[in-house]
Amino acid sequence: MGFLLRRALETLLVLLVLSVLVFLLTSLAPGDPAEEILRRGGIQPTAASVAGLRAELGLDQPLPVRYLRWLSGVVQGDLGRSYVDRSPVTDEIVSRLPATLRLAGAAALVAVGLALIASVRAAFRQATSPRAASQQAASRRHRPGGRAVAVVAVAVASVPPYIVGIFLITVVAVGLRALPTGGDGSPDAVVLPALTLGLAGAATLLRLLRADLAQALALPFVKLATAKGFSARRTVTVHALRLAAPNAIAAAGAVLADLVAGVVVVETLFSWPGVGQLAISAIRQRDLPVVQAYVLVVGAMTVLLLALADLCLAAADPRMRRR
Repeated sequence: MGFLLRRALETLLVLLVLSVLVFLLTSLAPGDPAEEILRRGGIQPTAASVAGLRAELGLDQPLPVRYLRWLSGVVQGDLGRSYVDRSPVTDEIVSRLPATLRLAGAAALVAVGLALIASVRAAFRQATSPRAASQQAASRRHRPGGRAVAVVAVAVASVPPYIVGIFLITVVAVGLRALPTGGDGSPDAVVLPALTLGLAGAATLLRLLRADLAQALALPFVKLATAKGFSARRTVTVHALRLAAPNAIAAAGAVLADLVAGVVVVETLFSWPGVGQLAISAIRQRDLPVVQAYVLVVGAMTVLLLALADLCLAAADPRMRRR
């Protein structure tokens, strides 16, 4: 219980600091939102009109007062109103958030699924080999299959997601006409965006989990279990995966947080109707309340994902709770 309470307090503190940074970075941006709103509405800004609109929007108040008023609204679920059409920002975020979560969830399945399948298959081959596990761990890097997996993982992790997305659109959507190029009009429209977003995370997890499983299979008590006649499946799933779980959970939490943070690029590339595309439109129009809401929501999701990873890590490794 002490660990849970401490972790909850730390998460709340991080969220508070995040709210301060989000408000400051957006409020101190160059330019006057009141002038932008008037120009967008076809009105020539004057000193009187700008002052009146600033008073209406509350921009004439001191920065601490504006922050406390904004934070009070955030706690109550009110993220303000758009400068463009005066619509509630909360409604815009809520209407687009399910699409973003669906894309991030599909990308997480791609990342975790591909990494887990490939690393466990490699561990099965290592566990069923007649050579000693330590010799396998030393030699697997020099086998053609191991080198190919390592090269592909490094290459995919190094390529920016938008390059992967353009390649998939060109080959799969345009060349083969197998999947839609974008939008959310059909159930299979999520495949290409999820692959684009999830492949880099899968490559990172694969490299880590594959190395951890190889090291676990080389441990003396795991080799003893193999010598006693335990099957490769039991050796890998019962012993090796349990030993590799803490590092894998920590890495998976970081990868999932990166997926949520990087979804804006993929949504823009594939015209996916999520909060990322809404944020890009708001940045172009200098709609600060929408930008604030987007950064706050994505940042909060990232913090909560990392906190959830810590809780899963503590459940898998009791030593983390004692720390």
